[in-house]
Amino acid sequence: MNKLIKATWVAGFLCLALPAVAQQGQGSQLEEAEIVIRKDRRITLPPATRNFEKIPQLPVSETDTKQEYTFKRFSYRLSPLEPTFRTVNFQGNERISELTSNFLKLGYGNYQTPYLEGYLGSKRQESYLFNLYVRHLSSKNGPVFDENSGEGRTEAAIGAKYFSNVNKVSGSMNYSNHKVHFYGYNPVLNYEAGQIEQKFTRFSTNVLIENANKEQNFDYHFKTDWIFFKDNFDARENKFNFDVGGFYIINDDLRLSADLLATLSKRQDLQEDNRSYLNFRPRVNYQTNGFTFKAGFNLAGDNGYNKGLQFYPTIKADYALSSGFRIYAGIDGDIEFNSVESSVNENPFLMANFDLRNTEKKSEYFGGLDFELFEGFTLSSGFSYASLNNLQFFTNGSDSTRFEILYEDGTTRRLNVFSAINFENTGKVRSSLRFDYFNYALASLEEAWHKPNFKTAFNTTIFPIKKLTVTTDLYYLAGLMALNRETAQTFELDDIIDLNLGGRYEINERFGVFLQINNLFGKEYERYLNYPSRGIQFLGGLSVAF
Repeated sequence: MNKLIKATWVAGFLCLALPAVAQQGQGSQLEEAEIVIRKDRRITLPPATRNFEKIPQLPVSETDTKQEYTFKRFSYRLSPLEPTFRTVNFQGNERISELTSNFLKLGYGNYQTPYLEGYLGSKRQESYLFNLYVRHLSSKNGPVFDENSGEGRTEAAIGAKYFSNVNKVSGSMNYSNHKVHFYGYNPVLNYEAGQIEQKFTRFSTNVLIENANKEQNFDYHFKTDWIFFKDNFDARENKFNFDVGGFYIINDDLRLSADLLATLSKRQDLQEDNRSYLNFRPRVNYQTNGFTFKAGFNLAGDNGYNKGLQFYPTIKADYALSSGFRIYAGIDGDIEFNSVESSVNENPFLMANFDLRNTEKKSEYFGGLDFELFEGFTLSSGFSYASLNNLQFFTNGSDSTRFEILYEDGTTRRLNVFSAINFENTGKVRSSLRFDYFNYALASLEEAWHKPNFKTAFNTTIFPIKKLTVTTDLYYLAGLMALNRETAQTFELDDIIDLNLGGRYEINERFGVFLQINNLFGKEYERYLNYPSRGIQFLGGLSVAF
């Protein structure tokens, strides 16, 4: 060990001495020197100072912080969707299931009633779709006089829609034919079915352009349609309807919207009449913290009894006191365009060249409340009080088998009080019940002819077992008064109670059977004087999905 220490010291001194020797070798000769190596020298170091004190902790600030939590209930329930056609069944797997929305239904019922209904739609496409729909339901015999009171209706429609990143363009062509008979004649008379037959034919085509980008803060639409309507006598009606509108979202609380409606109509009956209608509807919609306020006006008019444009304010306030309780109130005014077609749809037994006017709603005050007692169960109640000009009333004319339209000389005031109950338990039951009471303060007429004072509608759909659907409908009308102007007699028509029951059972994914029973009580009630309805009616058949 001592030899190793010595060798180390020698190597160290040589490393220090070499540079010096090299310098001296460059400038002069190396001088003599004596090197002394002491082996008894010991190198010692003083002990290190160590600090054993702990780092002190910083003082902790003790303050009382109160945590506050706010819990809000948000309701995401939407109104139940009731599509016209059965939708495609969805299966939660990766494989896309085969489309089965196409269907065909065939059936037959008493009164010699054949039934056919079918729908055919395109396969899945990203940019377009098209569909075809047909339906026929007719009864060769009616409640009285066999074929002389028969009725039938045939409908067909073809439509298509095209999607792009900018617009959605859709259009359709529609055809319908409705046949009735003027069977409200005295039984002592002897008519052939062809002598009292009335047919209504309707053909229409329409085009709709909409904004396809719903993420923008504005929206727009343009719709136009042409409708041709005629009967098998002298009545003809051509209508061009236009609807242009949209909205602009300023922020989350404020929205502006506007719609412009216009109708150009030409009526040909015993005489010719050109009719026009215009309605401009701007709106401001503000909502915040459960409060919604909508205000605007309707600037409407025609070239008939409401000549020139009239100003009608419209205001509605809606406040949600809680997630399940809402109240609303408002005022409205407008002009409703009445056509030959709309009048015939309400009463198909009208006489030729009947008086046709648009109905003016000078003002309507309304209010009500909605209350969700628990999830799926909603109660509603409300009222409206309207002042109306040219409201349509129906009476038998000089020919007791045909009806004419009467109008008051002044203003009709109508009070409507209603209440409704809605209940839905998804997959088990869906039900609604509504009561309406009407009271008419008349200016010149004795009664509100053929207008009910009480109306009740009950509709329910239940799913008692898998693949079985049962529907029940009940309708009640009371307070109907009728006038026969041929005899100057007035009649109080019997109350109408119409109970319908239906069922549908799906045998498998393709095939199903159905049964519909209408007017279970079998009462041949009269909705219009001298026109009794059919008694109990059965209709059953088979459905195929593909």
